[in-house]
Amino acid sequence: MPPTRALPTFLFLMLLSAAHVACAKSETRSASTSSPPAAAAVAAVQAPSLPAEERAMRITVEMSLVVPHRDAAVNGLRAALADLGGYVSNGAVTGPDATGAASFEVKVPAARVGAFRAAIRAMGDIRTDTEKAEDVTEARADVQARLGNARAEEGRMLAVLADKTGNLADVVAVEKELSRVRESIERLEAEERVLLGQIAMATVKVQLETSFVASDPGAGSRLARAAKDGGETAWAFVVGLGVFLLGAGPTLLILAALAYVSFLGVRGLVRLQRARVVDVPDRR
Repeated sequence: MPPTRALPTFLFLMLLSAAHVACAKSETRSASTSSPPAAAAVAAVQAPSLPAEERAMRITVEMSLVVPHRDAAVNGLRAALADLGGYVSNGAVTGPDATGAASFEVKVPAARVGAFRAAIRAMGDIRTDTEKAEDVTEARADVQARLGNARAEEGRMLAVLADKTGNLADVVAVEKELSRVRESIERLEAEERVLLGQIAMATVKVQLETSFVASDPGAGSRLARAAKDGGETAWAFVVGLGVFLLGAGPTLLILAALAYVSFLGVRGLVRLQRARVVDVPDRR
């Protein structure tokens, strides 16, 4: 490209970069009306000294309790979620109803988390009940401000492309910057959706355990148990002995054969020695 044509393009890109930096340093603004529907439920926050009821909180609750029957408690938990508009995000059930346990991670509307906790408390005896509220007001405002700035920058670039007053190099440079801005907008929109979802839905972790107590067996039950244990022990001994003999049988046969051959050899030597003693003449 000739130097006389490269200079206007360079100046044009410098102006775009300066506009982008100026937008990034501008004051925080609320998100535009084209934000996801969840943004309408939570107003944009700009002042750091807002009342407590207007701040954005990310709530996490952990509860553990002992229940008489595991399955009944699980059904009650699911019914409470259905009534309050929540859902199970992760769950596990182990063991039988009388002695098993269950653990759930559920999402409940933040405004109704108190009602859900009350329903869980009524199911059994509470062991632990903790709550953590993380203030994400500034984080939400920052995401929405950056998203608004990116959308404004996109609008300016679209206006430049609509005018089509620049040369081909300028148009290509603007389209490249527009692609970068739109990618940033998509990333910020995803971040905003996740954050607004965490604000709107509290996370509750519930651990359920049963209060099973084993009864003391009678004398007959203990005798039957002892007889059963004795039979199992005897059978285990027989099985173990059989396994040992099968595994060590060849080796034992070889050792027995060597011992027998040695015995025959020793007995032959003893007999030969006795025969020599008898054959020796008496020299007296």
